[in-house]
Amino acid sequence: MNIESINLIHLLEHADIGVVIHAWDTQIVYANPAAIEILNTPLAKLKTITGKHEHWEFIDRQDRRLHIDEYPVNKIVRLGTPLTNEIIGIVEKDCGAVKWVRVNAYPEKYKDNSKGFIVVYFTEITEQVTHFSYKDIVQNSQDMIIVTEAANVEGPLSPQIIYVNDAICELSEYSREELIGETPRIFQGPLTDKSATLRIRQALLEQRPVTETLLNYTKSGTPYWVEMSIFPLTNRFGEVTHFASVERDVSSTRFYSEQLKGRNDELKLIRENLEKLVMEKTREIKNVNAKLEKLAYFDELTDIPNRRAFYDTLEKATHFAERNHFSLIVGIADVDHFKRLNDTYGHGLGDKVLYAVAQIMKQFFRQEDGIGRLGGEEFGFFMVIPTSLEPEGLLNRLRQKVENLNKTISELNDYQVTISIGAFHVQSTEYVEGKQLMDEADKALYCAKHDGRNRVHIQRQLTKE
Repeated sequence: MNIESINLIHLLEHADIGVVIHAWDTQIVYANPAAIEILNTPLAKLKTITGKHEHWEFIDRQDRRLHIDEYPVNKIVRLGTPLTNEIIGIVEKDCGAVKWVRVNAYPEKYKDNSKGFIVVYFTEITEQVTHFSYKDIVQNSQDMIIVTEAANVEGPLSPQIIYVNDAICELSEYSREELIGETPRIFQGPLTDKSATLRIRQALLEQRPVTETLLNYTKSGTPYWVEMSIFPLTNRFGEVTHFASVERDVSSTRFYSEQLKGRNDELKLIRENLEKLVMEKTREIKNVNAKLEKLAYFDELTDIPNRRAFYDTLEKATHFAERNHFSLIVGIADVDHFKRLNDTYGHGLGDKVLYAVAQIMKQFFRQEDGIGRLGGEEFGFFMVIPTSLEPEGLLNRLRQKVENLNKTISELNDYQVTISIGAFHVQSTEYVEGKQLMDEADKALYCAKHDGRNRVHIQRQLTKE
């Protein structure tokens, strides 16, 4: 035996890839330790087996049992051509579990071109095949599922999201493209419990599971409660590589569940002291009302986000525009001579006009844009747009839609409702805050009214020389 043969045997004996060598009559003449482990058959037993025996049960990816002629070694004998990257399942006889392998095989002839032997080598891929078999289940789950990287948990843009299913996109209003690469903090807002987020962060640092109920926000600023269970994911070596979060929308039951916790104690208190119970329930109702007020982000009259919600989403929009190198148009639309309208037709019709203007804005702007009632007859809006787009024509179309209100509100008769629009167009939102943008929009609105109302005036950000 020469040095090359010794080195080859040493390599095969320590390889992670299973290698089996058949004689041309399919008799097994050699199997390395990796092959013995994967095939779960001692070497002495292997050497008594040929490709003509159905010692193993092989299946394909459709769970169809392979005929003996479809065994890799028999294909080589029959066709005389190599076999490349064929995936086969080996069914365990004792428990029925399936071990998946990727198989390659080729015929080897002697120097005189006579039939020699057949080499079959294979790699176990059970983990990869099993992972992908769950993809459809996870993707279509009604629970929200997010997977993030486990590295650099404390980084400003970490942990990064690498997977979200359809359920989280539907509830949060973000697309999958907007969420991949972001951090889960994109869902948090001003009323999100900081102590809960700190507990989550500590659990991630310690690489342990954690369960919390958290207040999150949709892309448009609507708050919702989620009950989330976060747990680490490990690779085959036991190393934590990712975190998975399974979340459920519990907004509708959040407050009811809090009230039901002490039901038995409350029944005892009714018998003991009715007056004390009434006082206690009054305090509970006040606490619930206080929480509900914090969650009241929509204007009751116009059914669009109120001032607070508008400013919250505006801050998010500025950061989004900065990250993606978009420009931002921020503006205020004011109903002209609204006091005269109220004095002439009454506050009932005035409220109807405000509602109608809000609905026009709701239909006019895209879902990714933002609108809100700032107070009185003033409405705010913002749009994230490409830097090359000129917004003046867009805003004039909005103004013209309001001009046609008297055609849909018969009580207006010949009175024409108009709006003045002041807007601030920002090419770069770096170092710019929402309040500053609205101050500039307010100045532009003043110019629109000073120039005669029922017009659009746009201020533009000065470019640095």
